[in-house]
Amino acid sequence: MLCASSAFAAVLLAAQGSPSATALFRDRNLEAAVREGVHAKRGTDQPLTAEDVKGLSEIAAKGRGIRDLAGLEHCAALASLDLSGNEVSDLTPLAGLKNLQALFLARNRVRDLKPLAGLSGLQYLDLSDNDISDLSPLGGLTRLNTLSLANNKISEAGALSGLTRLWSLYLGGNELSTLGALKDLRQLSTLSLSRNRIADLSPLSGLSELKFLFLENNRIEDLGVLVAMARKDGEKEKRFAPYWRIYLSGNPLKEGARKSQMADLKAMGATVSFDSESKRE
Repeated sequence: MLCASSAFAAVLLAAQGSPSATALFRDRNLEAAVREGVHAKRGTDQPLTAEDVKGLSEIAAKGRGIRDLAGLEHCAALASLDLSGNEVSDLTPLAGLKNLQALFLARNRVRDLKPLAGLSGLQYLDLSDNDISDLSPLGGLTRLNTLSLANNKISEAGALSGLTRLWSLYLGGNELSTLGALKDLRQLSTLSLSRNRIADLSPLSGLSELKFLFLENNRIEDLGVLVAMARKDGEKEKRFAPYWRIYLSGNPLKEGARKSQMADLKAMGATVSFDSESKRE
């Protein structure tokens, strides 16, 4: 009789299934974060179903120790997803989330961006502090207005050349030496290029909407391009120079740049920050 009872219990457990075998989300930390948005099952141990999550518009799962995103493919209505500060490397479950407008993936372990290639509705994308070198999957995300790629391993930014709606672009802490890919991004208001290998600023000459330009710790010796931009702007009714903030600390500026060119920029209203003693990284 005892054996029969034990056998029955085993069958019952098998029918219920272990969480790892039957759960919609393999990662318990992700499941816990998603459950917070499912009001009917919040605070319970009832299994989440695809029906429960299909209408979720937002998931906030920052710093939860999440590794596996399996199950998120069922969250088809997601507009905003925050996975910052986790341990995610595989983005495949996100590939079909066509309604996503804001995606936060900073401080993870991401290398491969191919699953994001079809998310054409994205407007805000944060991929800072990852292990990314290939930006080609981002080339079709033409609705982006804010893109952060700081602190990765990017040496070539050609894929960004068609993202003409961008108004904020963060590329600090990479391996860029040329800026040609940015020359047509004429709506940029904030551009961060600190801690790269940049010497030539000429591709920026047409970016007349700039308000904040971060260039610290590069290889810039001459500011002639910036002076010409400010001077040209002063000839038009629409002026950006009086609102321009330029950050140049940690560059090997020549004497003429440090004295006359910087003075010219300031005379036209720009605010210039430069510390010749700043430690280069």
